[in-house]
Amino acid sequence: MSLFYCLVILAVDTCRIMYLMKLGLSEEDIAFMVRTFSPLLGYSIEGVLKPKIEFLVNSMERPVRDVVSYPRYFSYSLEKKIKPRYWVLKRRDIKCSLKDMLGKNDEEFAAEFMGIGRMPDSPPV
Repeated sequence: MSLFYCLVILAVDTCRIMYLMKLGLSEEDIAFMVRTFSPLLGYSIEGVLKPKIEFLVNSMERPVRDVVSYPRYFSYSLEKKIKPRYWVLKRRDIKCSLKDMLGKNDEEFAAEFMGIGRMPDSPPV
């Protein structure tokens, strides 16, 4: 790997780290997030980090620090998973952690938060 390539990677990572620090996260917070979810520094600021932070803070009315305990938040689709699940929880006035909201598969989410049990594989006889 060339020195130039390494410097480019370092500069890009530094931009993402600085972005997270501007949001109020400490170096320790960011280090913890990267240790627990290393792909974090690979996400685009404008395409992934910023829109998801804006939704978290402005729509969900949660503090930025919520992502420290669950940095995988950034790995989920905003339109296909985060928003739909948030709106279900909001309509039902359910408050839970980001991990509880997003870390379950669709069936587990429906069972826990929507009161829908597992669908039968075949009709009863």
